Amino acid sequence: MATTLAEASKRFVAELNNVIGREVQVVLSNGEVYKGILHAVDNQLNIVLANAISKTGERYTRVFIMYRYIVHIDSIEKRIDLREFAKQAEKIFPGMVKYLEETNTVIIGDKVRVSEIGVEGVGPVAERVKRLFEEFLKSKGIE
Repeated sequence: MATTLAEASKRFVAELNNVIGREVQVVLSNGEVYKGILHAVDNQLNIVLANAISKTGERYTRVFIMYRYIVHIDSIEKRIDLREFAKQAEKIFPGMVKYLEETNTVIIGDKVRVSEIGVEGVGPVAERVKRLFEEFLKSKGIE
């Protein structure tokens, strides 16, 4: 099945959104390198890093980087594969769980979304999913 440009663009944005709030390394066209938390991205791909460190060891509370200077952005943190969590959730919520591979997210009952960042949703199902997700993370040694 061929992927359309629109689908690929949606995947790109979803992947970038999954990295917001996580540690990244940004390499610039002039050779500078910054490591920090990806704090914000605008629609032109200008970015803001929080708690950034340059390759020379200088520390910055915030670094604003224009898109035209970015060569690449590397995610430093190890990703949590939520496919396994989806299998566990399916045992408790049969027929209600959908795993979205392209964004590494789990949707439960159309109202609860689970990503590496956490659980989004309200109500009794969301509360139960939050407890299940906390147990899953603890079993993986992630807290």
